[in-house]
Amino acid sequence: MNNWFKKHERLITIIVIAGFLAGIVWWSVATYVSSRTPVTTSQNGNTLRKEDSVLVITKEGIELDYPYWIMKSEVDNITQQQAQIYQQYYGQQLDPVFDYLTLDNQVVDLLFDEKIVRYYAEQNDLLPSDEEVNNQINALVDQYISQYKSDESNWNNMLQYYGSEQNIRNILISGLQQTVETDLINTAVKDAVAPISREDALAYIEQNFESIKNDYEEVRVQHILFSDEATANSIKEKIETGEIIFEDAASLYSKDTSNATNSGEIGWIKHGQYEKSFEDAAFNGQVGEIIGPVQTSEGFHLIRVLDRKIFEKPEDIFLYDDVYAEVESTVQGQKYDNWLSNYKESENFGRNYYDTKLMYMYELTKAGTDVERLEELAKELESIVFEGNEISMEVDSDYLAIYTMVVSQLMGLYSDQTTSINQYLSLSEFVDPAIVSLGLDAINNKLEELNAQSTTDESTSLSSEISKYQDAKSYLSSKESLEALGVRTTEDASVMRAELQTKSQDYTEKLKKVLADLYAQYPTSKTIVQLYYQLNPQDPEVKVSYSKIQLDQLKQYASYLGSQYLFSLFQQQITEILVNVQTVVDSTQAATDTKLEALDVGLDLTDLLGLKEIKLSYLETIKEIDPNYYTNIDSMIESVQKEIEEANNTSNTSTDTSQVATPSNIQ
Repeated sequence: MNNWFKKHERLITIIVIAGFLAGIVWWSVATYVSSRTPVTTSQNGNTLRKEDSVLVITKEGIELDYPYWIMKSEVDNITQQQAQIYQQYYGQQLDPVFDYLTLDNQVVDLLFDEKIVRYYAEQNDLLPSDEEVNNQINALVDQYISQYKSDESNWNNMLQYYGSEQNIRNILISGLQQTVETDLINTAVKDAVAPISREDALAYIEQNFESIKNDYEEVRVQHILFSDEATANSIKEKIETGEIIFEDAASLYSKDTSNATNSGEIGWIKHGQYEKSFEDAAFNGQVGEIIGPVQTSEGFHLIRVLDRKIFEKPEDIFLYDDVYAEVESTVQGQKYDNWLSNYKESENFGRNYYDTKLMYMYELTKAGTDVERLEELAKELESIVFEGNEISMEVDSDYLAIYTMVVSQLMGLYSDQTTSINQYLSLSEFVDPAIVSLGLDAINNKLEELNAQSTTDESTSLSSEISKYQDAKSYLSSKESLEALGVRTTEDASVMRAELQTKSQDYTEKLKKVLADLYAQYPTSKTIVQLYYQLNPQDPEVKVSYSKIQLDQLKQYASYLGSQYLFSLFQQQITEILVNVQTVVDSTQAATDTKLEALDVGLDLTDLLGLKEIKLSYLETIKEIDPNYYTNIDSMIESVQKEIEEANNTSNTSTDTSQVATPSNIQ
C-alpha cells in the first residue's frame, strides 16, 4: 500500500487539491468550508433534527429553520479535512486534546457567519440561480481538466484510476457544488453591501501610502558585481563610452555567477530584499541609467534599472491595475466585515448551542481577558469535571481540556496582575513624588527630551534623572491598571496579591489533577506533557516524556543545522535533558521501566551530540539496573570504551563537554 501511495502520490495530490481548491493553507479555516458536502438528511435517511446540530441560529430569540442550523457532521467533515491537510503540509498530527476543540470552534464561527450572509442573500433576492451555479462549476471543471491534461502522464494515470474523463468531471462537480454557490452568494452580498468607489480607495491609499509603497513598489534590475571599486569604475566608463555593452560586461566580469551569463539580470526586486545601499540606489535610479559603484557586503555593484513600478503620489496607484485590485479588495473586505458585524448585531442574531462543549469553547473565546467571566466558567466546569475533590469518573476528556484552557488563561491573567502589583508596591517605596505629580503626559514629554539629550551627554547624572522619570512612568502605569481593578492604596494591593496567590494555588492543585488524568489518557500529547511538566516537574514519567519532546526538537534542528551547532544554540535544553535523565535514574519514586526509558533518552542524546563518556556511563547504569535490557550490553560498553580510547590516542583533547551537565556534576 505504501509503495502504491508513493507511486501515485502526485496523482492523489492533484485530486485532493482539486477537491479543496488548490492552494489551501491549513490555518485558513475559511477555505475549508468550500470542501464540505452539504448535509440535508441524517444517516438513516430521516429528516434532520435540531438535536443533530452543534447550534441553531436564532433571530430575535427565535430559532430559525434549516438550513440555518450548523450540523455536527458538517463541522466534523471540515475539521477532519483540515487536519489531513495539516498533516500533508507539515507531516504532523494535530494535538488530539486541544487542537480539535479549538478548530471545531473556529469552524462553527465561520459557518455561523456564512449562514448569516446566506440569510441576507435570501431576504434580498441575491441567491444565485441553479443555472448560474452550474455555469460557474462547468467553467471551473473545464479549467481543472485542461490543467490535468497538460501533463499527459498524470492525465493517463487519472483516467486509468477513475475510469473515464466523465467520472473525473463528476468528482470535481460534486466537490465544487457547495463552494461555487457559497462564493457566488458572498460575492453578490459583498457587492451589494460594500461597493467601493474611487474616493473610498483613494482615502485608504492616502492613509496607508507608505506601507503600500513598501509592499508593492518594485524595480527590475541588472547588476555586475566586482571585488574592488577601481575595476567597477573602469568597466562603468567602458560601458558609458560604448566600448562594451552591459550584458557582455556582466558575462565577462561579474563575480555573481548566479546571473552573470543572464545579462546580470536579477529580476524584479521589492523593498527589504537587498541591503539598503543596493536598494536605495536601485529604487532611486531611472530606467536605463548605470548606477554605481554601490558598495555592499558582497563587493561593488554596477546597477542598471530595466523597469520600475514606483508611486510618487497616491493617485499613481490607479495606474497599476494589479496593485489597485488588491487595494480595492482590502478596502472592500474591511467595509464588508464592518457591515457583517453591524448586521448581526442590528438583526439580533444569536446562537442556541446543542453541543455543550462547543458552547463552553465559544464562551471562553468571548470571555477574553474578563477575569470575572473566566472565573464563572471555571466554576461551571468544575461542577462537571470534579466529584468532590477528585476527577469525576464519568467526565469526558473534552471537558478536562476546556477546563485546562480556561484555568490556564485565568492564571496567566493572575500572573500579569501580580506583576503589576509587585511593580506598584516596589516603586511606591522610592519613586519621586514630585515627578509622579506631573502626570504621565508630562513625564513622557520629559523622557523624550532627556533621551534626546542622552545621545550627546552620557553623564551619570543624566542617566540617573532618566531612571527617575522612567520609574515614575512605570509606577503611574501600574497604578492606573490597578485602579481599574478597584485597587486604590498599597494596602489594597497587598490584599489583592494575597488573594491572587490563594486563587493561583487552588487552581494549580486542581489543574494538576486534571492534567494527571489527561496525561494518563493521552501520554503522547505534547501540549499535555508540557503543561503537566510545568506544574509537576518532579513526576518521573512526565520528566521522561518532556525530555523526549525536547530531544525530538533537537533532532529536527540537527537535521538542517548540523549537530555541531546544538551545543552553542541549545545549551539550556541539552542540560535540562541530561539533568532530568539523571534525576529520574536517582529517584526512589521512579519505576525501573521509567528509569530505563530515561536512559534510552539519554543514549539518543549522547549519540546525537557525540558525548561518548556520558554514553558509557548510561550503558553501565543500564547494566546495573537490568543486565538483560540489552542482550548485547557488554559488547555495547566495550565498543564505546574503544571509541574513547581511540579518540584519546589520536588527540590530546577529548570532546569538550565542560559546558554540559554530566552525571558526575549533576546534583
